Amino acid sequence: MRIIVILGRVLDPRGIVVNRRRGRIFINREEYIINPADRCALEAALRIKDAAGAEVVALPRGPLPDDDVLRQALATGADRAVYFVGQVANLPYADDAVMTRVLAAAVERLGGADLVLTGSTTLDTGQGQLGPRLAEALGWPQIVGAWDVEAVDGKARAILLRDDDYLAVEADLPAVVTVLPGALKPRYPDGVRLINVYKGVGEVAAALEEWDVSDLVDEAALQPLLEKRGQDFPPERERGVRLEGLPAEMAQALADALRQRVCR
Repeated sequence: MRIIVILGRVLDPRGIVVNRRRGRIFINREEYIINPADRCALEAALRIKDAAGAEVVALPRGPLPDDDVLRQALATGADRAVYFVGQVANLPYADDAVMTRVLAAAVERLGGADLVLTGSTTLDTGQGQLGPRLAEALGWPQIVGAWDVEAVDGKARAILLRDDDYLAVEADLPAVVTVLPGALKPRYPDGVRLINVYKGVGEVAAALEEWDVSDLVDEAALQPLLEKRGQDFPPERERGVRLEGLPAEMAQALADALRQRVCR
């Protein structure tokens, strides 16, 4: 069995400050973490590997300037990892439409897979299109928003949460399953594997591969559908006024304040 896990990175929210008055986002500490939902997808893949045996291959969710996310996946227990170089790294904004084409071609080059796992949403933009788009491109069934995943008897079985109740669903393999953030408790990377993959020694370092995206898709497939137009912020919230006194006096003061606001 081959399981492909699609991982992305996001800025660590602890290093970001939003200033509404100035309409800017300040990155005080530019550090990246694995997208939380993608970490849960990786953990789901590794649990299937532990239970039934499988080859886990990590692919990037988007064009990465570095390969830290994939190195951490290898240190955690993935068997192979592939990151893309070449033209995709030069795109100003590679949206899910572009990455769907690239990832579908990568799945084909790998010789197919039995299961593709990825996070249901991204922490930075909240988008959740990649999983459904990839399932459509591959022509596979999909399960969206899983809390737990297992692969048994040629089927992907997942637990969903619907209307405050849990629902068990299944789909024939091969399939695409997206995993919710916080669904599973991710394991820590193995210390020896982590050191080796960063030092470039041992079998774990050799498991990190580079693929030129031009070998996967043609240039026409790399044109994004979305245009990045910057950021917009809501107006800064006005501070309220605390009223004191008798109930009748506070009610009158509130009515006067509302009247003045309406008449502006």
